[in-house]
Amino acid sequence: MAFLRLTLLVLIISGCVENSPRPVSRAELIAGTDEFGKTYQVNEIEIELGTVTPHKCVTDNFITYYPNGTYEINEGATKCDPNDPPGMLGVWHMNDSQTQLFVDIQDNTQVWEIEETTSDQHRISSVFKEGHRIYTFTLSR
Repeated sequence: MAFLRLTLLVLIISGCVENSPRPVSRAELIAGTDEFGKTYQVNEIEIELGTVTPHKCVTDNFITYYPNGTYEINEGATKCDPNDPPGMLGVWHMNDSQTQLFVDIQDNTQVWEIEETTSDQHRISSVFKEGHRIYTFTLSR
């Protein structure tokens, strides 16, 4: 009888203990966890001289990050260069500390510092020939 009471007490206590959710990684925030990934558009670009409104040929593009480490960029209706391809596929990954995002674009790897990630936005920065830039990507709805 004592064993039955002890077993019942353990079951009641274990049913009351909450399993705390594991923290969401930056990779999961950016790419999601399902096969559809998450799709973003450029919302803002900050350059060394201040914030600029990106050209329509940039803001109407979509980038989708997939949790399997691939991405897809789709050009919008407006192209910056008429010879730009309609889309591009590639791979991405993060360093172990998830502070850097590596995006392979054709034969080059662009390294981005991760400034901020939320469930619907990420800000990444990198240095280009023209100087330092911070891009803010907002989830496309």
